[in-house]
Order: sequence, then structure tokens, then C-alpha cells
Amino acid sequence: MKNSQLNNIEISKFLNNTLSPNELNLFKEKLEVSDNVALLKKFIIVNHLFEVENVHFDSDAAFEKFLAKKIAYNSSTENSFFKTNKSYLYAAAIALFVLGLSILIYTNNAIYTTEVSDQVVLKLGSGETKAIDETESNKIFNKKGEVVAVQKGNSILYNYSVNKELLAVEINEIYVPYGKRMEVVLSDGTRVYLNSGSKLIYPTFFNKDKKRIVELKGEAYFNVAKKDSNNRFVVNTKNFETTVLGTEFNISSYDNDVSNDVVLVEGAVSISSSADGDTEFFLAPGEQFNYTTNAPGSVVSVDVQSHIAWLDGVLVFENESFDVIVKKLERFYNVSIENNYDTLLNEKFTGQFDLESIEDVLTTFKNTMPFKFEINNQKVVINPLNS
Repeated sequence: MKNSQLNNIEISKFLNNTLSPNELNLFKEKLEVSDNVALLKKFIIVNHLFEVENVHFDSDAAFEKFLAKKIAYNSSTENSFFKTNKSYLYAAAIALFVLGLSILIYTNNAIYTTEVSDQVVLKLGSGETKAIDETESNKIFNKKGEVVAVQKGNSILYNYSVNKELLAVEINEIYVPYGKRMEVVLSDGTRVYLNSGSKLIYPTFFNKDKKRIVELKGEAYFNVAKKDSNNRFVVNTKNFETTVLGTEFNISSYDNDVSNDVVLVEGAVSISSSADGDTEFFLAPGEQFNYTTNAPGSVVSVDVQSHIAWLDGVLVFENESFDVIVKKLERFYNVSIENNYDTLLNEKFTGQFDLESIEDVLTTFKNTMPFKFEINNQKVVINPLNS
């Protein structure tokens, strides 16, 4: 069979019920190839990532939801593919959801994965989700079939040509899993570097007469393109809003962190805390705005480099408690850490790690505060020495 390789466009159209009858027949033939079945399974996983946020993941329920969607489509279109191939859908989907998706955990509006966490996920304005392969280059389309961006490796460049006003504005979302980082160049030329476990929501291009507004969950470094005063750049996070004209700064706003912050590298920013909308904070380069539940707004001077070292793949801890360090290690190394040694929680450590493995890092810590640990695949268990 010619062109027997299943491609991303075919799978996306299948998941969105937009294959023509002829395309469905060809799709069915391609599913006779085992590699194509494996690829379809992977995309079915990704297709559900954004549908089950805010709830505990139930693999059986997810499978039923997926199958029900296809059966509903079959009823409305009388498509013979779904009438004659339910046995395939059950075989493929059960293998996927019962054996594969049971490993997924969804907590606090963020997606944490193990087996599929090696892929960045992009959600388009059409609702379609795409797994980003960092070894490839691909065009990204809107609902009208217009090219709005180009992905090359771990970077996505949105179209900011003079013809962008011809494009339909859509909202895109990108999720970067644990152990990965991603660069997104927005339509105005602003560069956003996303750290592990982060999600960015943004328009495919900005209106030149309005504020440029994006939403962040997690951590990102922004190099904002300078525009006029009508085009101020705004980053919305859970606890505060950061407004700039053109500058470089880092925002850390993970839902499960005790504190969130903004560190200014150059330029100027203003910050409005959601806890006190009447108070506006202004940062100068080298200053940090810090937010905690008990102290929703404070500004201090900091060592900027320690806060942006992650851009170069470097982990830096400065007198940080072990419970905070654990979260950073989980994101950086894409592991889950079970700490059964409570004495460690409030111990504070200072250090810098570059090319070290998770085993090397933990060994360094235990030389200061003795404990024992085991690593099994992506799971780390820490116990007292005498346990």
C-alpha cells in the first residue's frame, strides 16, 4: 500500500470527526500497520489531556467518553467504518486506556505524566491537540487552514508578518511536561521560554491597538518586544498580574508552590496582586516581587542569575528548604519523590547542579544530612537511615 504511514493530519481529522468517507477507508487500511496503531494510541492520549483537567483521572471513564463520542458520530453520519470496526476500537482503546492512561495523574489544573511526559502538547483554537516532536519541523494551522506558526525542534515561531491581519485570531495553549523546556516566539516577536510543568495560553496574534495579554501557569522567562503605550504586555497568573512595555523578566507561578514571584532582569514592570487590587508594585532591575498567602506583596533585591539559571539547564538552590527543593527536582528530572523522612523537610540547602543525575544530586544532599534513597524508573523513595 502506497503511503502507508499514518500522518498527524489524518489522526487529528479522525479525532475531530472530519475525515471524508474515502479518507476513512484509507485510514482503516493504514490501521493494519502496527506502527500506525501505536501512533494513534499516543494521539488519543494527547487528545484527552485537556479534557480531564480539574478531576482525578479515571481510565475506564475516559475510554467510555472516547468511544461514546465516536458512536455518536457514527449515528449521525451512518459511517460504516465505526459500524464494522467497533471491535478494533475496543481493542485499541482498551489497550491504551486500561494499560496506558492509568499512569496519568491530574492535579491542580496541571498535567503530570510519566510515560507520555516526554512530549510537549499544543492545543489549537479548533480544540485539536498536537504532540510536539522536538526532532521534527512542522507547520501549525488555524481552523481556516492558514499557517499561523512554524515549529522547529523545541521552538515555535508565530507569524508576525505584515499580512497577519488576514488571519483569524485564535487562542492557543501549550503545555510543557516535567523534564522539558520550550521556547515560544509570539506574533509580536516576544520570546517566551517555558520551564518544566508550565502552561501558556496566548492568541495566535495580537491586535496592534490593544493590550497583549497572555496567561501563565508555571514558570517562564519573557523577553518582551517593545511597542507603543497602547500595546502594553500583560501576563496573568493565579495570584497577580504583571504589566510591561518592553523588558526581560522571569515569573514563577506554580499552583503547588508556597510562594510565587517575579524577578526583573531589565526594564520595568508593574504588578497588581489579586489579594489587594488597590496596591501596585513597581520593580527595578535586580528586584523580586514575592507573593505568599500570608504576605501577598513584597519587593526585595535578589541575585538575578540564580533565578534564571534554569534557562541554561542549571539548578540553583540558595538556602532553600528540602520540601521546596523536592518540587524543583521533580520538575527538572521528571520524577516523583516520596519523602518518608520528615526531619528533612525543614532542612535548608545551598548548591548548584548542572549535568548531574538525580542520583548525584541526592547523594550530595545525603552527605550533609544522612538518609537513604532508592530509584526505580521515575520513582524516588527517601527513608531514614535506620528504617
